[in-house]
Amino acid sequence: MPRDLTIFVVDTGPLTTLAVARSLDYLLFADADLVIPDAVLHEATYDAARLDAQDIIDWVKANRTRVEIAPTKAYQVFDAARASIPDLREPNLGERAAVGVIEEPDRLLGNERGVLLCEETAVLRRVTVHDRARIVELSTLDFLRVLEAEQRIQSADQVFELAAQAGRIASRVEKLPGHDGATQRAIHDLVRPRKSQG
Repeated sequence: MPRDLTIFVVDTGPLTTLAVARSLDYLLFADADLVIPDAVLHEATYDAARLDAQDIIDWVKANRTRVEIAPTKAYQVFDAARASIPDLREPNLGERAAVGVIEEPDRLLGNERGVLLCEETAVLRRVTVHDRARIVELSTLDFLRVLEAEQRIQSADQVFELAAQAGRIASRVEKLPGHDGATQRAIHDLVRPRKSQG
């Protein structure tokens, strides 16, 4: 089912965890479009003092042909407000921006489905998408476990251990086991290495 799925990073968790574990490139192992809403990128990188912030910025720049930073109205309004309130913080901005991107009329056309990649359990309860049947919720750990099962990476647990060594205690929530077999197979197909034509 390649290219019938688009991965939306709907909170900062996956970016932060993978960045501190020096594993951001794992997001590119999926045969899918990768979309990061502008507000999610902002939330992951606005504090330049954080060790991972510059790593995320550099990774996005280096992979601009593979990673779409989707502009959103939610972030545009927030950014305009910061002109008069520089220290403005807006709770759930990333999630609201993500919903705006997912529900754009030219997203998820035909049989396409969206994978919501996030780490914080509460995010999945706050993100309300009208067509839930087309949405697959996936955690960072789910994504890494699938990569491991398909022998794309050595160990999902190792990524979490590296993150912990860097001071990041990431959520180990799992959502994939709750999906039906067809959905689970589609996610595995997303990262399975393509056989070379011979």
